[in-house]
Amino acid sequence: MLDRLLARRRDLPFRVSWRLRRWLADRGADGRIQGVLERPDRRQRFSRTVDVRGWVSAPRDVAVSVDAWIGGRRVRRLTLTPAAGGAAPDTLRATFDDVLPLAAVPRRAWLRVIATADGDPTSRRVLGVALLARIRPGDRQPARAAYGRVWDEVSGTLSDAQFSVAGTADPDAFAASGRSTAEDIAREASVGPEDTVLEIGCGVGRVGDSLSQRCGRWIGADVSREMLRHARTALAARPNVSFVHLNGIDLEGVDDHSVDVAYCSGVFMHLDEWERYRYLTEAFRVLKPGGRVYVDNIDLVSPEGWRIFLETARVDPLARPTNVSKTSTSAELQWFATQAGFTDIRLRPGTLWITVIARKPATS
Repeated sequence: MLDRLLARRRDLPFRVSWRLRRWLADRGADGRIQGVLERPDRRQRFSRTVDVRGWVSAPRDVAVSVDAWIGGRRVRRLTLTPAAGGAAPDTLRATFDDVLPLAAVPRRAWLRVIATADGDPTSRRVLGVALLARIRPGDRQPARAAYGRVWDEVSGTLSDAQFSVAGTADPDAFAASGRSTAEDIAREASVGPEDTVLEIGCGVGRVGDSLSQRCGRWIGADVSREMLRHARTALAARPNVSFVHLNGIDLEGVDDHSVDVAYCSGVFMHLDEWERYRYLTEAFRVLKPGGRVYVDNIDLVSPEGWRIFLETARVDPLARPTNVSKTSTSAELQWFATQAGFTDIRLRPGTLWITVIARKPATS
């Protein structure tokens, strides 16, 4: 009954309903059972399926089952896989990872994932809840070429923006990742103290904060106005820094033959193939003769890259985020760089990333 009430009351503030749900979830919970629902998010759109993922732990003498409930009805008992390491000797920890079919689920419904001690239904723990909302016929995700507003939505606060671009909002870890990338770009693209350097997809200035101290002029370009707002604040003390708001299609606003180095790190994974090629051709346009380009992307054929590809493949296609991570191959990126006009192309494969470093001919 409560599931139906909360799903129908569209005017009920989400924060209130969420707190009410958590209060109800904790009533009478068995403290011996612990766990977390890691996916889906608290609010999840769907058309046909939804990912359910998380972990549960309990004393080894307590057998536990984990069930997914939707709209007050149990829809599936989830398969548990023992997790290696990380638990005390007398504790069993297991993970669950499943895709639930949702064809018969109403337009709005609560998903609850509940761990229960076998043989004792009163001994249980709600591992998490999520409000599911069906994508109606005709609903559309934003076009990928116009996804600046998608990034705006996830970067309202600095910590949100940092987590969105780097997977962490910890100041030390965030700064360290930026320095590491900046050092690699400076070394591989031979950034000099007099160079004008352009970053395509600068985000909040994670890399630019460090690289701008190594060059004569640094230009940060991004499709998100919110990201640029944070970047301007972060780099306000740098007199050699300027910014360009991109249109999501090309590098309009950056003059021909005006930069010595153009780089794009951690961005190609959010672009379709055509945009990757377009930005390489645009980089060729704005580079001076002899200028260098540095781009990277997730390597499809690496073990970790293939895992990311399979995770994305299982996501409900209509609910797949616009800024989802996409992979490349070495052959693809080398071909794009060649067709854009670059020479001296070097491919540097890694455990996850492919990096391409190339040069614009001096006679261009």
